[in-house]
Amino acid sequence: MDGTGELMRHTLEAWPPQAGMTRRQFLAGAGVTAGAVLVGGGLAARILPWRDWYSTVRGDVGNAGLLHGLSGASVRSYSLDSLYVKDPVEYVIAWPPVVKPGDPLPVCFALPGRGGGPPMGFADVVATLAGDGKISPYAVVGVAGGVSYWHARATGEDRLSMLLREIVPLCATRHQLGGSGGRRAVIGWSMGGYGALLAAETRPRMFAAVVAVSPAVWTSYEAMMLGPRDAFDDAADFARHDVIAHADRLAGTDLRIDIGTGDPFCGYVTHLEAALPRRPAGGYLPGGHDPAYWSKVAPAEARFIGRALG
Repeated sequence: MDGTGELMRHTLEAWPPQAGMTRRQFLAGAGVTAGAVLVGGGLAARILPWRDWYSTVRGDVGNAGLLHGLSGASVRSYSLDSLYVKDPVEYVIAWPPVVKPGDPLPVCFALPGRGGGPPMGFADVVATLAGDGKISPYAVVGVAGGVSYWHARATGEDRLSMLLREIVPLCATRHQLGGSGGRRAVIGWSMGGYGALLAAETRPRMFAAVVAVSPAVWTSYEAMMLGPRDAFDDAADFARHDVIAHADRLAGTDLRIDIGTGDPFCGYVTHLEAALPRRPAGGYLPGGHDPAYWSKVAPAEARFIGRALG
């Protein structure tokens, strides 16, 4: 396939049809042809500029591990010397105001987007709802994400193993959080949304609920190379960790996926949803790949997790 055809194929993968339309109807209505790619580059503009955009995204709600300070949550910061990550890994725990730090609780692990610190703004949402008696209380543990895309890399870094083999059991034994699959959940934004899906596919019985918010997923290694280029080492690495190809592993998982209709990953997420054994909770609302959208859907996600852990 020539370069134009390859670009068009990945453009169509990433450009979702409108609700109620078949893909054939969508393509016909949009007038999508190779000529449309060549004349003015309109469709090319849908894909290529987001390589630069993606490098600036920090996918969390309340960046840099800071809470908004209005919920009364109790917050403690910790550092883990990991066997799987060279530098110390920061993790932050937030307990809702109706409990004390150290009280045994269910727990939700929160995974940030690319380069993000522990995404603790979500903990403010949880603490507010728990304080108002609208959900059963649970702790939130935010984990620093780095840039290695939550799987084992050729560099030797493996943040997925750090999460599953170190952080999860450490929180159970040291902090009395979780302790069994029925008392643990995981949520992630952007790269962290991909990580949450991969964690659940890797250890299907570890989490009672999984929430992927604007997950940064692709349908192929070539599609990823139109974006950040460095999320996977090569095509074989992508195939081993392809959450769409292995979506059947999520059978029986209490899953929610939220994404904005203006998000560059929206089309890829439609492919993920089609591959799942059953339709997830959540859905598509107006919005982009940004904190404004994530804040809008966070209360519903906090309640979803609360029901699963309650």
